Amino acid sequence: MKKMLVIAKSLGGGGSEVALVEFLNHLDLKKYDVTVLLMDKDNEYKNRLTKKIKVRYIRFDNKIYRDMASMYALPGKIIKKVKLNHYFHIYNLIAKHSEMPNLPMYDIAIDFYGYGAFTTAFLALNVKAKKKAFWLHDVKMPWIKNVDIYFDKVDKIYGVSKTAKNNFDILYPKFADKTETFFNVVDTKSIIKKSLDYYPKEFKDNNFYIVTVGRLTEQKGCDIAIKAAYLLKEKIPRFKWIIIGEGRDHKKLNKLIAKYKLQDNVYLLGRKSNPYPYIKNCNVYVQPSRHEGYGLSVLEARILKKPIVVSNLPVFAEQIANEKNGIICELTPQKLSEGIYKLYENKEMLSNIVDNVSNEKIAFDSEMQKLHQL
Repeated sequence: MKKMLVIAKSLGGGGSEVALVEFLNHLDLKKYDVTVLLMDKDNEYKNRLTKKIKVRYIRFDNKIYRDMASMYALPGKIIKKVKLNHYFHIYNLIAKHSEMPNLPMYDIAIDFYGYGAFTTAFLALNVKAKKKAFWLHDVKMPWIKNVDIYFDKVDKIYGVSKTAKNNFDILYPKFADKTETFFNVVDTKSIIKKSLDYYPKEFKDNNFYIVTVGRLTEQKGCDIAIKAAYLLKEKIPRFKWIIIGEGRDHKKLNKLIAKYKLQDNVYLLGRKSNPYPYIKNCNVYVQPSRHEGYGLSVLEARILKKPIVVSNLPVFAEQIANEKNGIICELTPQKLSEGIYKLYENKEMLSNIVDNVSNEKIAFDSEMQKLHQL
């Protein structure tokens, strides 16, 4: 049995943490003795773990060093945002004042979080392992410069999409021989089962229901969605756009909803531990992101056989073929509203898309075999 260490920010937050939980659930515990090492104590998704896996936390000498590393503290966010570690090697200092008690030698050690954070430095400097790897969860990676001094200390760099891998290769051709795609794995049976857990109380009238799932940040494009909803009011007499997720832009988006008088059309429901019944029962799933690593929510909507509208990102083209299993449109309020209206008005196209997405075979379990090749 191989010893494996999985380092991450936390077990709560957003899509990368959901991907982490699914990754852990897919590990064969007959082959791997797994320990998860977390930087922050956010356990929102811990209840989703289906296997008994040891969870430990990085120990810092004092609060100053913890705050400099944490993605939940202002100093840590600033260091990452302005890429201070690239210039001053601050993470090297923090690494000398942090540890995991009784850290053994591992066969495989990975930083699943990535994102230019201290987790990558901890993997490179403080962990002893025969093989090391870290993940890239986004195609837009201005933060990567913050940890590029550690690339020579890892054996593999996994991108969760072809686009993420290719973008990294362009930035760092010297390390292109270390990169590979490692698509996020999901439990399709569990998603389908959870989608039947309840019927959303908001879906009680004869409305056209649109659903979006994602953090309330600029990246996810919910501001564009609200402006698109304003244009849809002129075309669709009765519709509700349900947005599931939480984030720093909640108040800003509520003000935008009020500005366009959309209180009866757009709803910010916050986080849902199980959002799948909303996706299953909607008429159209929409993901208006400005950038993504892969688009886990789009994958989940495909699993639930929903017609999908996405922004025209290269990474979404890895999942969606325009007017075949979804609609790809330019990320403007006008084009987004037109894409949604196309599925509302054109019943034949809607039916064809539903048929196509229903016939898709979605399986990423073979991705786990890549760990054996490390």
